[in-house]
Amino acid sequence: MVELKQCKIAFTGRLSTMTREQAFSLASMFGAEPQKWVTKQTDYLVVGIIETSLGKEPTTNKLLSEKPTISEREFLAWCQDRLSRWSKSLNR
Repeated sequence: MVELKQCKIAFTGRLSTMTREQAFSLASMFGAEPQKWVTKQTDYLVVGIIETSLGKEPTTNKLLSEKPTISEREFLAWCQDRLSRWSKSLNR
């Protein structure tokens, strides 16, 4: 699993499980640094559903940045893992 804590992350595509605002809140809450745009400092790009016209290559300019990508599902798994760790630390 990718560790996103203290990483700068950007989002692209349509997220199917949450709004962009919710994704930014989750990322911040668990220690990642969400960005509205891909910059040289961006560590990871979280990729949602990329919609395109029939017969066209599904891409966005953000994907052309060649930053490492993770899926929305992987982002959620990371959030779930962070929450689980917090929960375990409360039970000590």
